Amino acid sequence: MITNEIGLNAGKIWNLLNEEGDQPVKSAMKKLKMSTADFYMALGWLAREDKVCHFEKDDVLSVCLK
Repeated sequence: MITNEIGLNAGKIWNLLNEEGDQPVKSAMKKLKMSTADFYMALGWLAREDKVCHFEKDDVLSVCLK
C-alpha cells in the first residue's frame, strides 16, 4: 500500500543524507527522482521519527539528519 511506499522513500532520503550530508530540498528531490508529494510524505515520516532537521539559508530550504 501507500504506507509501504512512503517508508521506502523515507529510507532513500535517509540514505542520501547519510551518504552526502545536508541537501537542499529541490536538489534531493531531483537526485532521488521523487515527486514533490512523495518527497514531502517521506520527509514527514522521517520528521515524525525525529530523524531529520531543516534549515533555511538564502531562501533555500535544506534538510539534514539529526
